[in-house]
Amino acid sequence: MLDAATALILEDNTRRKESEGWSYPSILSGFNEFETSNCLFAFAMAKRFDQGLFNSLTDHMMEDDILSSCTPSSASRAMWSCSMLLSLHEAGSSRNNYKLVDLFHQLSPLLLSSSLSSTDISNAMWAMAKSEYVIDKGIFDHLAKCMASDETLQQSNTKLVAQALWSCGKMVEYEDPKSMAKIDETSDEIDEIYDDLPRIPYVKCAHRYIEFLSENRDQVSPKQISQSIWAVGRLRLSDRVLIEAMGDIASCLHASLNAREIASTIWGLSKVNYDNPEVILKVVGRIMTPHIAKECTAQEASMLLFALGKLQIREEDALVLFSSLSMILTRKLNDATSQSIVNSLWAFESMGIAPPPELLSTWAHDRLGMNVSTHLK
Repeated sequence: MLDAATALILEDNTRRKESEGWSYPSILSGFNEFETSNCLFAFAMAKRFDQGLFNSLTDHMMEDDILSSCTPSSASRAMWSCSMLLSLHEAGSSRNNYKLVDLFHQLSPLLLSSSLSSTDISNAMWAMAKSEYVIDKGIFDHLAKCMASDETLQQSNTKLVAQALWSCGKMVEYEDPKSMAKIDETSDEIDEIYDDLPRIPYVKCAHRYIEFLSENRDQVSPKQISQSIWAVGRLRLSDRVLIEAMGDIASCLHASLNAREIASTIWGLSKVNYDNPEVILKVVGRIMTPHIAKECTAQEASMLLFALGKLQIREEDALVLFSSLSMILTRKLNDATSQSIVNSLWAFESMGIAPPPELLSTWAHDRLGMNVSTHLK
């Protein structure tokens, strides 16, 4: 069906361009805002991106008659769909990003409404955060407040609330000009940037989201808890009761976490100085499972090393895990970024453990341009 829709719309556009005087209306001229946003949604759900189709649908969505009749729900659906489509590897060109900003600028004011559902709100928040749309931050604040209301939460679920919380954690990156340099997730630089985080409206809302997740912990999935704790770390939340609750949920779900979820969870807990070594070791210990160790990337191993170094857990079990993570990172050094290597070296230094010579030689080559043999004594 999607192939047929693509062919029909693109063929129609070609015929109209070739027809002298453009004597007949396009197929899209019969689409209203609901149908256009649904068409985008269908392709986003299928993760199918076609440049010509994307151009046609987004251009149509920005036509005056469509915008004048567009509902907040259709605006949210279109924004989520376009963000999802452009998150696909082959779709993220600068030209498409400019088009996305233009579309968001036209649609986002429609979200200043009191008639949004929890799905509309959460999806719009995700779209703005995922697409790094920071021109209208007040709209994001409005959405966050709406999501945190009792009325909205009563009709919501853990998936939507966790998505909203993740969006807040992502959006905080753009609260300071320094963050536009794309501070690496494992870096500790960000600790000194946001002294005024508690005054940001959506940070206040994040506490309510965590309360909701804690109250509905039986419905929280491994992906949701890892995304949520990652956001807790990004937002530097300080409510120890809520942080303990999130740690308890992660502990209960530890056997279902994959490598990425383990890394995000432990990184987030380390950023808020979570002080329950038993939970940390229980979650990180899952990395010893053969198939989890195999799927663990260099960046994920680096995030875990960094977190263990920051938390300064020195029990024997922690040192065994530290050694295992070191071996994983060493095996995958070709895939490691310079920042991952630097953060891993910091972790070794903070624990007073000599790093593997391969790690030092790679750092010397990447940062200093030195060709150092790993066999030097």
